[in-house]
Amino acid sequence: MFLRQNGASGFTYRKMARPSDVIHARCTDQRRDKMSAQDWLNRRSHGAGIVELQLGKGPSNGLNAEFLLDFSAEVQSLAEDSAIQIILISSPFHSFCSGAEVAENSAEFADGVQSAIDALLSCGKPTIAVINGDILDAGLCLALACDSRIGVTKTGYGLPYVHTRRSPTAAEQKILHQKLDPNVARRLLLTGQTIGPVAARNYGIIDLVAEDQEDLWMFALREAKTFAAVPVDHFAAVKKLLNNPLEATSQNTG
Repeated sequence: MFLRQNGASGFTYRKMARPSDVIHARCTDQRRDKMSAQDWLNRRSHGAGIVELQLGKGPSNGLNAEFLLDFSAEVQSLAEDSAIQIILISSPFHSFCSGAEVAENSAEFADGVQSAIDALLSCGKPTIAVINGDILDAGLCLALACDSRIGVTKTGYGLPYVHTRRSPTAAEQKILHQKLDPNVARRLLLTGQTIGPVAARNYGIIDLVAEDQEDLWMFALREAKTFAAVPVDHFAAVKKLLNNPLEATSQNTG
């Protein structure tokens, strides 16, 4: 179908989209969206039961509800795979995770953060965050939910909620209180400052600092082998006690 329009030199004709063309375009967009979601998370085997889960939501792994739920499902799938012993979480981008890409919390986003953190905390397999770049707010909270965190020089760590005006969700607040010294959390939250890897290590945010990307992966695989030497069921039991101290206390006194 064509629509006649007045042009500078008479009439010109512009092709109009037929209903079938519109439907086809919508279906194509839906397939593209589905493919993009599938490309967000990629697995890579390092052998010996060590699997890397790569966060591929470019350009900086900004977090939204859909991505967080996909991440949660993928972690749960890896946890249930008996062939997998260790899970490395990484990013192919300059930034490991730029944090929430939403200006304010929604119920869907809060649920996504809760689901992702719960998946990491309840995972019976060791999880190692291989932090190759800057990591902020909700992204840092996800890393704190991992069992080990390895950073590299020339990267920043921050909780810039006071600058973004997005309040941390209940799940973010809980993991910050659980994993960080109260004074460290207070300082980072009230100033919104980004700190370097050495300070992050001193504050207990990360465990190791590598000099470059090559060393980062050497440290990560070495850490993975250290965890692999521990029986999986023993590791899962101790991890559960660490993440649920009140439950452990009630069991011991009951």
